[in-house]
Amino acid sequence: MKSVIATAATLALYTLSGCASNPVTLSDPSPDAEAGDRDAGTVVPFDAAYEDVEVDADLPLPDGGGDDGGTEAGPAGCAAVADGTPCKAAPDLCHSDGVCKLGKCMAPAFRPDGYNWKPADVSARCCGGVPVYATDDTNCGACGIGCNAGNGESCQALAGHYFCRGCKLNSGCWSKCCSNSFSPPSCAASDCKGNCDSTYCPPGSKCMLGNGMSSNYCAY
Repeated sequence: MKSVIATAATLALYTLSGCASNPVTLSDPSPDAEAGDRDAGTVVPFDAAYEDVEVDADLPLPDGGGDDGGTEAGPAGCAAVADGTPCKAAPDLCHSDGVCKLGKCMAPAFRPDGYNWKPADVSARCCGGVPVYATDDTNCGACGIGCNAGNGESCQALAGHYFCRGCKLNSGCWSKCCSNSFSPPSCAASDCKGNCDSTYCPPGSKCMLGNGMSSNYCAY
């Protein structure tokens, strides 16, 4: 099967934009960087979310025999395995491995916003396909929650959760609610009547009650 060389359009899949402003530089994942991430013998569930662009495979795949020990890194290998078999190593922890689909190797796909790429740290999140720590003025507590310096805000922790704190006006907050329940005031995921409102939270996150320890906030 003829292999399709990655074009500029393919490479554009790796051009990351959106809300990620503090990308974490990670080395190319090794077999023990994430348990199971590089086990080419594991078939992961096939999902339409995989990027539908063909690339050259770089993970070992069975090729049905031969003199190379039974493996081949290339589209010919995908023809011999089930859809969903990893074939292209993810460039970082905010992508999943590319997988075989209908005999071809597909490009790695973005993990969803909010994916916890470092389970030991709840602030380690994928935002726009980039590994970041959601503790700054661009991604404060969740992807895309931006702190408005013009409204006196900066990203600060309160009771273990990150808020845009120091707000002055409701209208300046991302949520349109500057809660005065704690000092300094915080932009809260609230209707400013104490009710938790997930409609203000970024996609994939939900509103969590502060329960007297903090203002209401968004979390994954």
